[in-house]
Amino acid sequence: MLELILLVVIIVLVAYYQFKLRSIHEKIYFLAVEEAKKLFNEWRKYELEVVKRSIEESLRKDFESQLEKWKLIEEKKIREDAVKRSLATILGKVGEELAPLVLFLSLNIEPKDLRHLGSPVDYVAFKGFSRGIIEEILFIEVKTSESSRLSDIEREVKRAVEEKRIRYVVINIREEFEKLLREQL
Repeated sequence: MLELILLVVIIVLVAYYQFKLRSIHEKIYFLAVEEAKKLFNEWRKYELEVVKRSIEESLRKDFESQLEKWKLIEEKKIREDAVKRSLATILGKVGEELAPLVLFLSLNIEPKDLRHLGSPVDYVAFKGFSRGIIEEILFIEVKTSESSRLSDIEREVKRAVEEKRIRYVVINIREEFEKLLREQL
């Protein structure tokens, strides 16, 4: 009987230690799984950061390359536009200087009959002046661009002429100075 009690005690002890061993084994497995998850998450985070930096660097280089191409294209356009504008300005000035020749041919006005003002109109022509008679007085605006659009002030001058809001005034400087001196005394 002692043997039977001893056998039961041994079986109970073996069962107890087997239960303990299984419990320890489960804890070790749980800790291993947790450690593996932790290591995996750290690795994943590191790899994502590496990939993110690589993509950012690639995008930055691509963006800088595209920006440089854009700058070159826009700079070329700006230079071409500046040349066109400069050429238009030069042609405008040359056109105004050559206008007397054109006016001579198209309006039958002698170059000597022209007076260059520049602003608000380019020329005033006293047609016939070179022959000693004034047949007509013309206000002439010279345009060299594709558009013959008048500026606001040029339209105002044109309107004043068309509405005959024109006067001829004679001023005697000596008389005007004497008037001013008398008024101040």
